[in-house]
Amino acid sequence: MLEDYKKRTPKSEKLWFRANKVFAGGVNHNIRNFGMLSAGAYPPYIKSGKGSRIWDVDGNEYIDWWMTHYSDILGHCHRSIVSALRAQLEECIHIGALNEHQVKFAEELQEAIPFLQKMRFCTTGSEATMYGTRLARLFTGRKLVAKARGGWHGGNDAVGFHVSHPYDDEPYYNGLSFDFNDAESVTSLLKQHGKEIAAIIVEPVMGAAGGIPPTDGFLSFLREETEKRDILLIFDEIITGFRLSYGSAGSNIFGVEPDLLTLGKIVAGGMPFGLYGGREDIMGLAAPGAKGGRWVGGGTFSSHPLSMTAGLATLAELKNRTSQYTQLSQKGNRFKQKLNEAFDNVGSNNLATGFGSILFISCLSKRIDEPLTGTKVGDVFDHQKQDLFQAYLMEMGIFGYHGLGAMSFVHSDEDLDKTLLCAENAASKLLGNE
Repeated sequence: MLEDYKKRTPKSEKLWFRANKVFAGGVNHNIRNFGMLSAGAYPPYIKSGKGSRIWDVDGNEYIDWWMTHYSDILGHCHRSIVSALRAQLEECIHIGALNEHQVKFAEELQEAIPFLQKMRFCTTGSEATMYGTRLARLFTGRKLVAKARGGWHGGNDAVGFHVSHPYDDEPYYNGLSFDFNDAESVTSLLKQHGKEIAAIIVEPVMGAAGGIPPTDGFLSFLREETEKRDILLIFDEIITGFRLSYGSAGSNIFGVEPDLLTLGKIVAGGMPFGLYGGREDIMGLAAPGAKGGRWVGGGTFSSHPLSMTAGLATLAELKNRTSQYTQLSQKGNRFKQKLNEAFDNVGSNNLATGFGSILFISCLSKRIDEPLTGTKVGDVFDHQKQDLFQAYLMEMGIFGYHGLGAMSFVHSDEDLDKTLLCAENAASKLLGNE
């Protein structure tokens, strides 16, 4: 398997051998082996990136669809972000005190998302969802938090459960789950536990569960049902925020405002960042000394000057591209359609999913009908074929995960044409047609 890849990546192989001596599983993020072990290989070690391309330590070039966990919608090493970071490095790296950039950055975010009446910055998405759910429990006086099966909201105890099908793991702490796009599943959950649930947290477009968009009216249904029962609705927009529009996808694209919101990834231009915010009466519990409040966060590297500076530069660039978001989403939707047509041509059960510039590919054992849910995709998801499919793409110079990843403003028609051809070839290889 992957003999050409192995011949071209001797330095990566040596680094992988060394990494396994010092890191548990060889990695510092569970998915960063990119499924390559199933193909009898190892992940590439990346040295540099520019635009839509990255290069490994052996000099091999890849079209990148992973794009820093979907963060780099402007492409790698965008000149405005690099310039801003260089200027900040001349001032300081980090002091661990207040800085002017954090105020300016928050003001820009609030202008883009007005329902962020108050917010707090942290360093990761996992922290943002942890603190958001903690505030929900404090505000409501209830313990339970419900999430969609297959939803990934970070590795904290509040939401780090029912991520992988068949979702039979025990929640770490007072957790419940339902099926995304399944109103009956939600209704059943609320009938049984509605008076005990502090919050429902959901991604407007599900990520790890398969790039699943919401059916018409599903997010509005969640909003109505949570309001009836004084349950807080939290939108985890760490992926969708500033990707599908300039601001919140939940409100701008799907017309639904949550009580709390989490952000990350894109808004900090590739630097470490997390945000939780929303209604002022809820966020007030995060203020030092607030009556009924409790410690909900900070951290040595919160409001890091480099993250704030990169974020300001990113928002400035994205604000100038507000009118281009529709074009990017249309381009992504057309490409998804072409991928599915290519899979049909070779008789593959692979399914391209997503919404706009979010583009996933799932290797399935059989075809499934819409509406898609985490359980429906999970029931027929073939993990071994998924890993092999991604490994074939890697060998052909296409870097991604979850089958593919996300489109940026800098992906060219040439990038798309090559990716389409490689995806069709990889699907054909899985079928034994080559």
